Amino acid sequence: MSSDAAVQSETAAPVATSRIAAPTPAAWWIVVAVAAVAYALPLRALLHSPGAAMEEGFMLVFPDRVLHGAVPNKDFLYLYGPGSLWALAAVYKVFGTHLLVERLAGLAQLVGMAVGAGLLVRWWGRSVAVAAVVLNVVFVMPSLQLIAIPWTGGAALALGSLVALLHARRDVDADDGDRAGRWALIGGVLAGFAMLFRIDLGLALALGGTAALWAVPRPIVRRALIGTGIGLAPYLVHVAMAGPATVWRGMLIDPMIHLRAARHLPVPPDPNHLVGVARVIAAFDPSWPLPRFSPSQQLFVWFVLLAVVAVALLVFAIWRVRRAPAAFRPRVLLAGALFGLGIFPQAVQRADSAHLAWVSGTIVVLLPAAIAEAVSLVRPAWRASRVGLGAGVGVIVGVSLLFPTYTARRYIGAVQDSVHLPKTIEISNEGRSWYVGNDAGFAHSIEALLQAVERDVKPGGRVIVGNSDMRRVPYNDTFLYYLLPRFVPGTASMEFEPGLTNRPGTTLTGEMRRADAFIASDRWLGWDEPNDAMKPGDPGPADVLHREFCLKQDFGNGYKLFLHCPPGQ
Repeated sequence: MSSDAAVQSETAAPVATSRIAAPTPAAWWIVVAVAAVAYALPLRALLHSPGAAMEEGFMLVFPDRVLHGAVPNKDFLYLYGPGSLWALAAVYKVFGTHLLVERLAGLAQLVGMAVGAGLLVRWWGRSVAVAAVVLNVVFVMPSLQLIAIPWTGGAALALGSLVALLHARRDVDADDGDRAGRWALIGGVLAGFAMLFRIDLGLALALGGTAALWAVPRPIVRRALIGTGIGLAPYLVHVAMAGPATVWRGMLIDPMIHLRAARHLPVPPDPNHLVGVARVIAAFDPSWPLPRFSPSQQLFVWFVLLAVVAVALLVFAIWRVRRAPAAFRPRVLLAGALFGLGIFPQAVQRADSAHLAWVSGTIVVLLPAAIAEAVSLVRPAWRASRVGLGAGVGVIVGVSLLFPTYTARRYIGAVQDSVHLPKTIEISNEGRSWYVGNDAGFAHSIEALLQAVERDVKPGGRVIVGNSDMRRVPYNDTFLYYLLPRFVPGTASMEFEPGLTNRPGTTLTGEMRRADAFIASDRWLGWDEPNDAMKPGDPGPADVLHREFCLKQDFGNGYKLFLHCPPGQ
């Protein structure tokens, strides 16, 4: 009898002891297959959907700059670890810098995250593991589509690390020290790699990893620490290339301190109205046949319930471990709950649908396992497989009914769009493609802009993409750099971040003086969030634009091309 089943026997009523049976752990291939199918269904639509102008744009541009010798944090503004850029740069080196390649890399990261969630709870049986995969997909995919952002890659590696460390503990319990040592080493390496993608995953990994390896023999812990050191070792290369002070400021001080005032949203979200990009999501909210809260109410309920679930999972896991310190499944719950607690600050820093989805994809996925664990204590005679099925289906239905605008309805919409592909317009230049919505006028403006740059700016010239009012930098069309590969981005601030890009003494002023062309857009000057995103910053770049640049052409839809004026003009 396993240690878990033994503890259940000891804590159950004597009359029911002989009928208690833990479910057989789900096979790993079932988890992988469900994740692959879940993403295959909406894949056609996701590959042809319009992308996020800045976020997907910089995941195309930044790795390409790395291939040309640029160093993150030193040569361009970047808020995360270099791991995701190095990984994408290697992919682009082999397959080329193309939107399809980036989205397939993003797909691999998303599938990896879903698989990690399923493997974490596979000890409660097939139904619970499948439910975890489905929950992860319906939370994460609608908020990110296929963008290969660092979070999904880092989260996939972090969940894989936690699974490996728990396997190490399982093998220690089974007196297989050699196998446990190998799993511990693998878990440590994956943890280090995860922090190469997102250094802020370190807290979650420390909490979850400590719970997983608590009270195991020291040699096993030492293996895990050695593996973590191996995984983190590439940071030494990055620090040597960029400089310690630059890395410290770019990865820690800027995103965690300087950026907060311009990106923070109210906590909890306002239940009466939406702010920021959430209004764009609600504007395209498809019909839903069942009663539901308004989109703003859904965000409010989502945040509150997510906090409640995070705390409840932790309390329940601690109680179970105290009741059965030698049992394995309570330890899995504790490690997962502490891991979730470590990433919960993401939901507080910016309480929008995207960040709530990221956190939910690693916390709510534990809920079916916790419910199954609780029911097995209260009703030990019930069949474990049926309990797991009921818990999984119940949580999926609950999520779909409470937050359909941001989860199930958007996933179902993507599946429907894969059958009847909506009209999108593909813009191409120099062998590179980008999708926009079905607005021929908007697409024509971008195509005319690209043609003008190709015609009026010498290859290798410095081009800056920004806003008409360069004192305000809430967002920008970074994807234009990707569509202009024959030209050099003229600024380190290819990604606009208010409070950083327009801080006093910004380097953007000098970069504007050296630029050959400036692409201005009015599209993002209506940005409206209850923070400092639209607070005017250093007027230097705007002064250079008005003094030294001449309008070459206005393309409509907010796009204009400025060229450096000839001397004396």
